[in-house]
Amino acid sequence: MRQWTIIRWLLSFVKPLKGRMILAIFLGIISNLAVVAISIIGLQGVLAILSQQPVNPQKCLVMMVGCGVIRGVARYCEQYLNHDIAFRLLAIIRQQIFATLRQLGPARLAGKKSGDLVAAITTDVEALEVFFAHTVSPVFIALGTTLVTVGYLASYHLGLGLLLLLGQLIVGVALPVLSYRRYQTSGPAYQKAFIGLNQQVMENIASLQDIFQFGLKEQRLAKLKTSGQALNQQYQQRLAQGSGLQIMSEGLLIGTAGSVFLTGTLLQLPVATVLVGTVLSLSSFGSVLALNGLGSALVTTLASGRRLYDLNQEQPTVSFADSQRVVAELTDVELADVSFGYEEGQGILKDLSLSLKRGQWLGIGGESGSGKSTLVKLLMRYWDPQGRIAINQEPLPTIQEASLHQLESVMEQSTFLFEETIGANIRLGRKGASQEMVEVAAQKAAIHQWIMTLPEGYETKIGGQARSISDGERQRIGLARLFLHDGPLLLLDEPTSNLDYVNEQAILKTLTAEANGKTVLVISHRETTLALAQERVYLKKGGVTR
Repeated sequence: MRQWTIIRWLLSFVKPLKGRMILAIFLGIISNLAVVAISIIGLQGVLAILSQQPVNPQKCLVMMVGCGVIRGVARYCEQYLNHDIAFRLLAIIRQQIFATLRQLGPARLAGKKSGDLVAAITTDVEALEVFFAHTVSPVFIALGTTLVTVGYLASYHLGLGLLLLLGQLIVGVALPVLSYRRYQTSGPAYQKAFIGLNQQVMENIASLQDIFQFGLKEQRLAKLKTSGQALNQQYQQRLAQGSGLQIMSEGLLIGTAGSVFLTGTLLQLPVATVLVGTVLSLSSFGSVLALNGLGSALVTTLASGRRLYDLNQEQPTVSFADSQRVVAELTDVELADVSFGYEEGQGILKDLSLSLKRGQWLGIGGESGSGKSTLVKLLMRYWDPQGRIAINQEPLPTIQEASLHQLESVMEQSTFLFEETIGANIRLGRKGASQEMVEVAAQKAAIHQWIMTLPEGYETKIGGQARSISDGERQRIGLARLFLHDGPLLLLDEPTSNLDYVNEQAILKTLTAEANGKTVLVISHRETTLALAQERVYLKKGGVTR
């Protein structure tokens, strides 16, 4: 039943493109019928000649060539439309998945399964191309072609038509279902072997130095060989299944044609009827043979569809739908009896109470895992904890999302840089900022002079595969981004943990000089960073010590 739920969900995306889909199905049916027509027209011409009936060979030839041209044009257009539909639908699905992720918010991305999300929006979405381009239309094309060919043969003799229908049902329905069930059993084993070999290769590449140092060459090669043999065995099993299915399909095609011929002969039907039935049986299986590979393909496709469906059904951890308050100025931040844990029964913060006044610097220290970064994320409203978090006496859940983002400027221990220009990366928090404003923010972060030494200045591309920069430069760009955003509440989460002492002191000096008058919550395990704060507290076992 779950598979049908996934299929219905996937088919719901087809609605905006149903016109194109209907046209693709129509062209596919015409394409397959053109192949059948070539055989039937040729047979009718031969029978007319043998029975000495008047026949125009040139007319037959023109009709057959015309059917061939129709077949080629219709086939090309059908394939073009199917793939156009598939890639349009993949774009629609990506948009919906990104919209879902946007609703789920950063809390979902901060979870342990963020790698699954990357797979979902890349590999899993791409896997659906098989469903939209090679499953939906071909099924309806096979259905339409079968109805026409079986109906045509049934007009000669009902029994022969039913024989053809039986053969096509076995090839087009029974064998794909059988294949799907077989691959459901062997598929996970193949996937496990494939992942196992990949893991072995990655481990060996990452540990080459240790392998040579400790003489592990033979041992690692043996393990690699074992993993390779396991994958090869599973792959051979898949090949055997595919070959067996192909042989069965071809055998059933020949068996159906033979059955039609023998039945017609035994019933002493007219020679024309027997020959038409036999030729029709041999030429009309193309559409159902195209469904042969669906069994194995659908195992992977439905698994991807299932993961995307589950992701699409997730509910956001917080909702800003009822948040109406707009807070323009900051007077105070208060946390009262705040308790939070990522999983039930695993509390990280317990009955935590803190207050932060306008213009105050509050430093929070503590060991790793004590909840320091969690506290910042709660202030950013990744989650709604037990207790009360308020800004200007307004409960955090009542404040509009845009207003909250405008209030808070955040700098974390590692500044993320998009593969964009330096100017665009600084301008993230304030997209309408002028070049002058960007340069002023960079000057405050003491990075303007370095940027100007680059050949393209602020138009220099960084991040991703572009120009690589040092950790100090990266953090200074993050600092410039912070200054340009200019929120009244600065949340600094380990802003200098990846820096050496010299870069740490330079950035702290800049923060002290340029963040004057701001309300600052600085989190760090370094006493040199916490020394900037007017008041320091430490998190231990979910509570506060001073």
